[in-house]
Amino acid sequence: MPPTTSRIPGSAAEIAARLRALLVAARPGWPGRALYALASLPFGALYLALFAGLVGSVVALIYGVGVLLVLLVLATTRGFAGLERRMARELLGVDIPAGERVRDQHGAVRKLRRLVWAADTWRALGWLGARVLLGIATLATLLFGGFVFAYLGWGADWNALTALPLLALMVAVVGVTLAVLDGLVRLSGSVAPRLLGTAPEQRIAALQQSTRRLADRNRLARDLHDTIGHALTASLLQASAARRTLTPAGDRPLQPDFAHQALGHIETNTRTALAELDRVLSVLRAEDGGRDPAPFAAPSLADLEELLSGLRDGGLPVALVVDGDVDDVPAGVQELAYRVVQEGTTNVLRHAGTPLTVAQVARSGATLVVRVCNERASQLDSRPGPGGGRGLAGLRERATAAGGTLSAEPTPSGGFELCVTLPLAGAA
Repeated sequence: MPPTTSRIPGSAAEIAARLRALLVAARPGWPGRALYALASLPFGALYLALFAGLVGSVVALIYGVGVLLVLLVLATTRGFAGLERRMARELLGVDIPAGERVRDQHGAVRKLRRLVWAADTWRALGWLGARVLLGIATLATLLFGGFVFAYLGWGADWNALTALPLLALMVAVVGVTLAVLDGLVRLSGSVAPRLLGTAPEQRIAALQQSTRRLADRNRLARDLHDTIGHALTASLLQASAARRTLTPAGDRPLQPDFAHQALGHIETNTRTALAELDRVLSVLRAEDGGRDPAPFAAPSLADLEELLSGLRDGGLPVALVVDGDVDDVPAGVQELAYRVVQEGTTNVLRHAGTPLTVAQVARSGATLVVRVCNERASQLDSRPGPGGGRGLAGLRERATAAGGTLSAEPTPSGGFELCVTLPLAGAA
């Protein structure tokens, strides 16, 4: 069997692969810290040369030829910062986020601006300076410890009386040297997250973006709850009505036309619910993929009549009353008003059956009042059943966020009234 020989890597890709394999092999612990300390010597020399290049490029600015050199040094600095983050994670077990990537920015001007003015660039430069100092301290510790060890081993007078003390001193020198190196590495591990991690303004921006995404997803969940809850409740009502018209009872005649109409409304409700579900999933997939979701047409006050017509055909006597000019009501307020009527009529079907119901939208100056009021329930056995109980809570949160108020309480006649007041001033 021929002997195996280790080939010296000749390309940059092979060298990078060898380094990655070495990082993977050395796990956090004393082997990782030892390798990190030894790596401080060549990396410290490399970063010292990088600082010399930065100083030279700054001097070259006087002659008008150093701008590209400065940009090259700064870009190289960010590249080495990425390598340093990985070394700290793999060898020291320090959790350091990846941070912002300049090449992900759109446009050359924005990339250059972020390269020069981003805090990450200068904090990374400070970290490379700290690594130079760490390399110097590591080299000094190794030279001093090696000198003392060599002096004790070869320069001291060894005899029967001094052998044990000298051996003890040599062991102590080795121990102190290793302890100092370990302390330097641990100090680097504690400083690395502050200089190599994300800047405070980036953390704040990421937190704000995460908050906006959570708010958007919460709004999508509410819209999905409203639409699908209403569609299923209305479909159940219409299916029950169609079943009654197709089931002979006494002298009651069959009404196939009404059943056909109810089935058509069930089909429409189902398509609406599926379209809403598909829209929500499309938005979530676009956000997870880092893309902007496609715009969609939000429901408005003009869609209320279509919303209520299916309920009327299913057996709910509901009337729509619009007072005042609502054409110029902001789109966000119109959508919220639509959701109020949607949730209110759904709750009527769930909790009261099919009593006489009135949905009113009234504009008074800079205020829009949306009210859903039903009479006392007369046929409780026909109601589709209770819901999850989160609809009104979600509406209250949305109304409060819009600067409005919500009230939901029984009426003196035994019915129930849902009333939401929304301000128009400042609404988008």
